[in-house]
Amino acid sequence: MVSLTERASTATWWSTLEICSRYGAQMIVSIVLARLLTPSDFGLIAMLLVFTSIGALLVDSGFGTALIQRRNVTVDDETTVFIFALVSGLAVGGIIWLSAPAIASFYRQPELVALTHLVVLVIPLGALTAVPDALLTRRLNFASRAHAELIASSVSGALAIALAWLGYGVWSMAWQVVATMTLRALLLWYFARWTPRGKFTKQAFSRLFGFGGFMLLARLLDVAFVRMQSLLLGRYFDASTLGFYTLAQNAQQAPASFIGAILDRVGLPVFSEIADQPDKLRNALRLTLRTSFFLFLPGMAALALLAKPLIILVYGAQWQTAAPILTLLALSAALWPLHVLNLAVLTASGRSDLLFHQEVAKKLISISLIVVASPAGPVPVAGAVLVSSAFGAFINTWQTRRMLGYGLLAQLFDQRLTISLCLASAAAGWIVLHYAPPGLTSMIPAILVAGLIYVGGAFTFGSTALSELLKMTRMLMSKKNHR
Repeated sequence: MVSLTERASTATWWSTLEICSRYGAQMIVSIVLARLLTPSDFGLIAMLLVFTSIGALLVDSGFGTALIQRRNVTVDDETTVFIFALVSGLAVGGIIWLSAPAIASFYRQPELVALTHLVVLVIPLGALTAVPDALLTRRLNFASRAHAELIASSVSGALAIALAWLGYGVWSMAWQVVATMTLRALLLWYFARWTPRGKFTKQAFSRLFGFGGFMLLARLLDVAFVRMQSLLLGRYFDASTLGFYTLAQNAQQAPASFIGAILDRVGLPVFSEIADQPDKLRNALRLTLRTSFFLFLPGMAALALLAKPLIILVYGAQWQTAAPILTLLALSAALWPLHVLNLAVLTASGRSDLLFHQEVAKKLISISLIVVASPAGPVPVAGAVLVSSAFGAFINTWQTRRMLGYGLLAQLFDQRLTISLCLASAAAGWIVLHYAPPGLTSMIPAILVAGLIYVGGAFTFGSTALSELLKMTRMLMSKKNHR
């Protein structure tokens, strides 16, 4: 029988490939589009994503997560989720379509009317993926997801680049998001091999919504916080200003979403299997935190340190205004694994009510900070995000401390070696950047010096996280060789 650790390791491997393919393709496409399009084009799409992101969450309503979390799922549960998602997708999409003139008027951007009428198609298309997506995650079948994401991201990215090259401007990005969702829906249905065989029942709806309803409210608050940054900046300033913030946000969110998606997808089903065993759950959380922090923290530190030369090198000198924004946003994401995994523990334990209460507390603080900072510009908004992240770390670990006796201080104490090595390597990298000539002649030596100090220190001081990562790698390679 395959152990939980082996299943989790295999799932982590395939989930990593899947998310790498998606975010890797998106990043490459974003870099090319940044060279072909203007900050204003990026800003216009960001304005629309405020509404489509909230609409997509309303359609899902937490039912997808509920299907993953439940121990036993019936065909009626699956069909109930499918019918609800499809009907609500058409309804929410229709409302946003009719609201296009109001959206354009709010931002004072007339061209948003036609753009909204196209981009809103992602709402019903996303509804079609609710059940196949949840079932593949529940089965830890990330191999199929990897293939689906790679194909969808690559094809839609190629389409966007071609349209941008031909001069279609912002429409190239609009068609990209629609093409991505269309291909993703088709491929997930194909790989899941699922058809609705049950019926819609009030019992299934009530049972799933009892968990999913709190998840919906919690995620709405989270999306509202992220998208409100774009909403207010788009309202107070022009599309170009929002475009700079959006590029910095996307550059920071690519690695943050990458690690967050892996941890959430793998952590939730694995934590769910041991949710009734506090000791095992605490140990699983400690192990996952150690390894994820070891990989993620130096990446965010490097992104913050190298923001300006990196943006100029990758996106072009016309985007360097986004550099200080990226530095602050990267620092705000440093504790991202802690946020994601502590929330996954609550979700796996079926305590979506506690998760919702935490989200309310966090977002009251966070949204207030954003509202106050927005009139001052994008850099103060990024600073508000950094402050809110610190508050969030304390709140997200509060219930974990009560349930497992493993709170914020204990979790950070376990990462003391990783944090110390990261600070030392960042200081060394800053010294190289400060004294060497600007450009690649300083970036490459800074990265090499910082990397050597970090990895060398991990070996020298016997990093547990490094040992666990090496063990996991050997196990995965061993399984691959035996096939």
